[in-house]
Amino acid sequence: MSSALAQDGAFARLRVRLEEEEHAGLAFAFRFRLIALGTVAVWLLFAAGPARVGVGVGACVTMMATAWLVYAFRTSPHARVLQLAVTVIDVTVITIGTIVPIPGAENGLWLEQVFGRRSLFLYLVIYLTASALSYSVRTVILTGAASLVALASSFAWTALDQARMSGIDLPGVSELWPVARSIFARLIGPGFVTPEAFLVQQLIFMTLCTGFIAVAVWRARAHLGRTLMAEGERNNLARFFSPNLVDRLAGGRHDFEVARESKATVLFVDVVGFTRLMEGQPPQQTIDFLRVFHERMAECIFGHGGTLDKFIGDGVMATFGTPDAQPDDETRALRCALDMVRSVEDWNRGRRTRGLPAVRIAVGVHVGPVLMGAIGSRNRLEYSAVGDTVNVASRLEHLARAHDASIVASAETLAAAVNSGGFTAGDSKHFRPVGAVQVPGRGEPVEVFVVPVSASAAR
Repeated sequence: MSSALAQDGAFARLRVRLEEEEHAGLAFAFRFRLIALGTVAVWLLFAAGPARVGVGVGACVTMMATAWLVYAFRTSPHARVLQLAVTVIDVTVITIGTIVPIPGAENGLWLEQVFGRRSLFLYLVIYLTASALSYSVRTVILTGAASLVALASSFAWTALDQARMSGIDLPGVSELWPVARSIFARLIGPGFVTPEAFLVQQLIFMTLCTGFIAVAVWRARAHLGRTLMAEGERNNLARFFSPNLVDRLAGGRHDFEVARESKATVLFVDVVGFTRLMEGQPPQQTIDFLRVFHERMAECIFGHGGTLDKFIGDGVMATFGTPDAQPDDETRALRCALDMVRSVEDWNRGRRTRGLPAVRIAVGVHVGPVLMGAIGSRNRLEYSAVGDTVNVASRLEHLARAHDASIVASAETLAAAVNSGGFTAGDSKHFRPVGAVQVPGRGEPVEVFVVPVSASAAR
């Protein structure tokens, strides 16, 4: 649904929700990293040689500290800059901690082993994968870019170190790549892949990992966004339409901001003598009363496929035939009115057992053309019906008091219900003809039928 009725402020709320998820992701990543790095540090204490323990544990402690910085300042205005700095620091620590020889290691042998085992590549892939926990595409791409730079730098570092061990001034040679290639070929060994393939495949693999993880995070965020928007749209529709209509309308093409004229049956119901009934009652008891009353009326409206237009104090306005007219709109509206009376009678039985006064309602029903659309201000829109039909239905509801009736329906409504074939003789027998009555504020009289209060009580 494209109308502002569903989207007003929705994107702003979605951004806030995604930011909250990013913050939650950083908190989760912080806890996960502490556990992972703590486990690695303990493992190094027992598995690594004495010369390597200090380097490994130092790297773990450094990355724990940087993780805490990101977590502690996750809501700071400078959080993104800090995230960039920490990512660069972490990748640098991983790179240096992996390729810098341990004290006492044979010259060139350490780098040769690290290069052949692809140790740095594997560590960076793990670090890149962990960045997905941040729930931020930006963080994943940043981590992947930093890892690619670190991996390429390690290749250069390895070539320079091995050339120096062989007495070659690599930066000064005229043909740089052939010399570097021969160094990599010696490290890789005969019968293996070419040096180009060995180096490029790691860079390509890192790039692909970055892309796949970034897309996975992006899709997860997009799915969350679509889910929140759809759920918000559905909740918004549920305010007005019956549950069976909500699923059909959600995601549909209805533009509720565009006004359109259609035929609809309008129903008004309110509590007769509400002010006197609530006189002297505590405010909370009045609110509790209205909640029960509104809940009962809404249940009747939705049970007959109606649209709850609005709550008006102790009254309720509903429409049948919105947003799309149906052949049995009048039938469903009149049956809803009868069910409302029955629901209140059932409520009264419980109230009497508690020594509370009985509740009486008045219902007015009229059918005719209405203008449907979103009305209100930019910050508060409501999908509602307006027009002469609405005014007449409201006036008929007020006329119920003068005619000692529970329901007052226009003759047009009753005739349309009977003609539809759905309103049976058993339904029609409750209504008594009154004839043409003058409706306040309207020049022409309206012929009406009523359900007397006595008849309602006898049913």
